[in-house]
Amino acid sequence: MARSAHRNIIGVGGVVRMGDGILLVRLTYSDIKGRFMFPGGKVDPGESLEAALVREVEEEAGVVAEPEVLVAVRHRVDAGELNTYLVFSMRHVRGEPRPNGRETDAVAVVDAERLRTQAGQFASLVPAVALPVLEGSAEGLTRQGYLPAHGRYSAETFQLYAAPGSDGD
Repeated sequence: MARSAHRNIIGVGGVVRMGDGILLVRLTYSDIKGRFMFPGGKVDPGESLEAALVREVEEEAGVVAEPEVLVAVRHRVDAGELNTYLVFSMRHVRGEPRPNGRETDAVAVVDAERLRTQAGQFASLVPAVALPVLEGSAEGLTRQGYLPAHGRYSAETFQLYAAPGSDGD
């Protein structure tokens, strides 16, 4: 079988809860330049999803947040690229939101009403994913404590996200 010329890209984004809203960043690049999006970015080679998420949220929005639940997966096939984006709800741990001035030029804490009434300010994915989180109806998948029996992996190198109570086989 011939090897595909497609690149595989994995990205992560965080729905960081702050008070009655979520933290969003306004992007300075890409086809959604000038709109608000979840803070996040690409997973580096050898990096776990959660480590990439924590790093990217701090880089783009200036806050430290802790991943809680996987709430959405967006997979897109573009010419030459397979792009998978995983979105986690996150708990704000510390820090005041601020843009980094390179990838982001503004930050905002946005409530459900603004997501509904000012949708043009946001990447279209934002209300679709964030509203269920804000309204408490996003069930999501949680990180399980499961590791394969053969012992080749650690909690840093193997992660399973499944419905609460799953055994993970």
